Amino acid sequence: MSRFATFLAGTALTLALLAAVGPRGDDAPFHALTQPLLTGSVALAQLLMLWRCRLAGRTVGFMVFVALTAILLSYALPERWIALSTWNRLGTWLAPDLGLEAWRPALLPTLTLLLLTIATLTRARAALGGPLLLGSAAMLLVIQLGEDQAASSLLRYAGGLDHQLMLWVLLAGQLAGALPRWPLTDLTLRRSLWPTLVLASLALLFWHQQKNATEAQLQAQVHAKGQALAERLTREIQAHLEAMGRFANIWTLHGQIPRHIDWAKQAAPYHRDFRYFLNIAFIDTDSRIQRVYPPSGPNQRLLGARLYDAQPAGRQAVRLALERQRIGRTEVIELLQGGPGIIHYLPIVAANGQRTLGAAAMVISLPILASTLFEDVDTDQARLSLHAGDRRLAQRGPASPLGPWRHEATLDIADQPLTLTVQPSQDSLLTQLDRYPTVSLLIGLTLATLLYLVLYAYGRLDHQHRRLHAANAGLRREIRTRTRLQREVEWLARHDELTRLPNRRLFMETLDGHADTRPLSVLICDIDHFKRINDHQGHLVGDQYLQRLAAIGRETVESRGGLFSRYGGEEFVACLPAVAADEARAIAETIRQGMERADLRHHDGQTLTVSIGVVTLTAGLLDVASLMQAADDALYRAKREGRNRVSTAAPLVQQSVRS
Repeated sequence: MSRFATFLAGTALTLALLAAVGPRGDDAPFHALTQPLLTGSVALAQLLMLWRCRLAGRTVGFMVFVALTAILLSYALPERWIALSTWNRLGTWLAPDLGLEAWRPALLPTLTLLLLTIATLTRARAALGGPLLLGSAAMLLVIQLGEDQAASSLLRYAGGLDHQLMLWVLLAGQLAGALPRWPLTDLTLRRSLWPTLVLASLALLFWHQQKNATEAQLQAQVHAKGQALAERLTREIQAHLEAMGRFANIWTLHGQIPRHIDWAKQAAPYHRDFRYFLNIAFIDTDSRIQRVYPPSGPNQRLLGARLYDAQPAGRQAVRLALERQRIGRTEVIELLQGGPGIIHYLPIVAANGQRTLGAAAMVISLPILASTLFEDVDTDQARLSLHAGDRRLAQRGPASPLGPWRHEATLDIADQPLTLTVQPSQDSLLTQLDRYPTVSLLIGLTLATLLYLVLYAYGRLDHQHRRLHAANAGLRREIRTRTRLQREVEWLARHDELTRLPNRRLFMETLDGHADTRPLSVLICDIDHFKRINDHQGHLVGDQYLQRLAAIGRETVESRGGLFSRYGGEEFVACLPAVAADEARAIAETIRQGMERADLRHHDGQTLTVSIGVVTLTAGLLDVASLMQAADDALYRAKREGRNRVSTAAPLVQQSVRS
């Protein structure tokens, strides 16, 4: 997997270098160079980490991290914090007159590269959020595949397909290098990864919805401003049409051909208020220009000109005013003064309405009209254009690139449709664009990462706690087992395993513990002819007979507060503290009779019997050896006297120091 990861990282680096040094057109944006350079730098950092040149890899990765963070801040920080002009000045440091949108990569590739850079610096370790970082990068790449790249979008959110291919290869290299280190069977990793991937996907979906809503709102504002400007122009046009009507009515009321001085006096205020009137002229009934204001400049050369001949395009409008006493308006024509315009001919008739005196011609220069109306609009923020069909009449706007949205409105100037186009600049739109969709995306991915780290750390602590608890439980079981074994060892050290009676050691300790008890009686029991049982009936039967004697002796002795023990072989002893000689003999007889009544027999049918020696220490110090010797002598005396009997030694009074 390490070799495969190295191959993929090298492939991504090669693709990035080819894209960076490959041929590009003169109009290619600068980000076509910055995107592959940043991608190649991340691939180089990953290669260095795979080659165990970790210091160099971390150095390259950290520099890319700083650059990507700065680019991401340009998308997230509000305009009032860092103005767009400041980011544009940063672009001029890279190349002259280079704006922000010309050099910075798109938002989603930038964020993807940042996640891959962090994964490279942390070696995509599971404890540091590597699975979530690479999973989020994969989701960003998937969103880029479906992101609309049309010109209707204000910002570039996704890179080109060639750049997306580099990022997919780079992501595959990261996964190939990280998967062997991820314990995919680890329940902690799965419980940490899936909830946080869901949170990251929700953050991406919320961002997608909010950025569309934000751009739609801004686009609606652009259209609203364009419509407001169109309405203002319409009102302006309506005002000058009304003014022209009032001007013509003045001469109708006079009922005579105006003199030069009177014409100039009445026309001057109208020309001053409506600067786009190139001139206001009086046309006689033969269509000759008799009066003109202002009389200077090109207008002076128009005096005496016959419009029927000099301006054929307006002939129909002139004839309509002179011959039919109706307002005549030309289409957009080429004016005698030069440039496109519209001429209004308003008939001037005598007071009785029977005779036409002439017509008032008001020449409107459309470029001057547009420039006059555009003066109140900041053309550094938007480009304004006025068209008559396919003919552009006037245009003013910024030198900076224009945004993707424009608003077109139709103006009616004396029944002549003109098209007003308003297209804001890219910079003006960027300054108005809300940053909260991008901020919400960054916050969502950050919260998902923090949640992953918390869940993973909690899961690891819980796993360690369970392991510690299991170890403690095992230790407790081991302690209990050892304690039980210790008790068994201690029990076996003091008891006989076959008969479950105390053994010789415990008997001696008990006897020693009653060194000051008087009287102190001791019994020694021996099964008669026990060897014949083993020889003829087997050791298994012999063991059963021993167990039977043990049960009889224990029941008899322990009921009187004594201790019945196996002394060795077929010999059993009893310690009877505070028991006198007569009572001790009675206890011995009870054992003997109980054994006789047990119906245990030899191979020849004879009843199994026991012989018992009894001794009682009545006074003096305890000498265990002497006491046991006396009991043993009494036992052998019982054997000599015919067995199946109790023999009692004379009471002892020891004078020597007990052994």
